[in-house]
Amino acid sequence: MATDDKSGNERSVRVWQQLDLDTVKKHLLLIDDLYGTCAACKQIGLNYLKDSSCSGCGTEFKYLATRLKDPAETGKILKRIVKEKLGLTLIDREDYEKALAEKNIGNLFKDSE
Repeated sequence: MATDDKSGNERSVRVWQQLDLDTVKKHLLLIDDLYGTCAACKQIGLNYLKDSSCSGCGTEFKYLATRLKDPAETGKILKRIVKEKLGLTLIDREDYEKALAEKNIGNLFKDSE
């Protein structure tokens, strides 16, 4: 979403993209509102608007994940990311956790064909 779009045509849309889960986890800030937790070392009390890296382990944040269910609230976070030029990619926390769980159990429960 660009801030200089004069035509008003740009909108936020959800996109599914293949991501390496280990890379995401190494650079992920998990938030519930304003404050969050580093996914890599579990450092708490981090602010996505102020903390570009973790004060605990030093990891640089590239991804932000939230559990917010209200699309309007998620949209507010995305607008802040763009407005403040934070360089973060907002991902759906539920999708991330589901993908991580599937990775961790591997093919244990998949049908064999």
